[in-house]
Amino acid sequence: MSVLDLIMRHNAYRNSVINMQASENMLSPNVKLAMSSDLGSRYSLEINGDNIYGGTRYMEEIYTETHENIKKLFKSEYAEARPLSGHIAAEISILSILNKRKIMAIPEDNGGYPGYFGGNLDRILNFKSVPVPMEGYKINYDGLENVASSEKPDAIILGQSVFIRHYDLKRIREICDKYEIKLLYDASHVLGLIAGGAFQDDAMKYSDILYGSTHKTFFGPQGGIIMTNDNKLFDKIEENSIFKTFDNFNLSRFAGLSIAVEEMLKFGQEYAGNVVKNTRNLAHSMAKNGNMIQPGTEDTETHQIILNENYLKTHGFNFITFSEEMEKSKIIIDRVGRVGTQEITRYNISCMDLISDIFYGISNKLNMSNEINNIIDKMSLKYW
Repeated sequence: MSVLDLIMRHNAYRNSVINMQASENMLSPNVKLAMSSDLGSRYSLEINGDNIYGGTRYMEEIYTETHENIKKLFKSEYAEARPLSGHIAAEISILSILNKRKIMAIPEDNGGYPGYFGGNLDRILNFKSVPVPMEGYKINYDGLENVASSEKPDAIILGQSVFIRHYDLKRIREICDKYEIKLLYDASHVLGLIAGGAFQDDAMKYSDILYGSTHKTFFGPQGGIIMTNDNKLFDKIEENSIFKTFDNFNLSRFAGLSIAVEEMLKFGQEYAGNVVKNTRNLAHSMAKNGNMIQPGTEDTETHQIILNENYLKTHGFNFITFSEEMEKSKIIIDRVGRVGTQEITRYNISCMDLISDIFYGISNKLNMSNEINNIIDKMSLKYW
């Protein structure tokens, strides 16, 4: 079988399921058009204000328009949208603040991004990682100040892979100002919700740098984005970009992101509000439906729901086997217990009680194919 045949099979398969993975979203036809354009085989590279390639006049216009729209969307003074991933955006942001070579971040055991610990970015960029004190998925703010005062890191990095609540950014900002610490906000999972004003609407106000990936709750292809209101920090960000963390930034991907930003400017507020509404409704329904979500996470404020592993164990599953069982029934979830509502919201699905019943039914080994197929038949992409 040829690779093209496999791609076509993949497309047909993923168009026939309900995707509820917390780290994915659907691209609009216009974003896909941009990504399949002639830009996919071209280069553009400005050095000292001059492009070393010819034939780039339209790309340069796309570049300018994209950054202006990002600044409008996030109400930021400066933006950098060329990083090829959220991870690379994190690298650039951390490089731009390192001095004492020490940062604080949320540990993986409390839902934090594993890239900041354990010989990953800390080894590559040569910094020490200090855990932010947590109580479950919540920051212990008194503990945070105590550790910050003794460790005096270059930065406190917020943001989680398991992300269900906003932070008290005003208080964290006060701690950072008191001990001369930078505040970095990794918005990879919640970027689209912040853009739409439905979650952590003070992120840009209090953060020195806001960064993240552009494909989870945002409408874009996989990539990274960085924003700041500090011109000196932005100079550092630019200094740590070309030839240090990337070179070619994939023009077709960038063009796809540009269209996604336009879609967010037009539809982001409605979309983000509906994502949060759907998540809350689904969480409450699943909490009543056999206590299927992790106790204490019913008040989720984002796109994420966290499954109750103890509930699954009593029904003969763990996170991996339940994900496999769901996939057999045409619902895709990840294998670490997260469930996301961002893509189903974009597909105009709002029947959260029915979704809850489907999860409950599958966990009890019931055949829910009629209910699932009825939802799939009615899916229609919105917000483009």
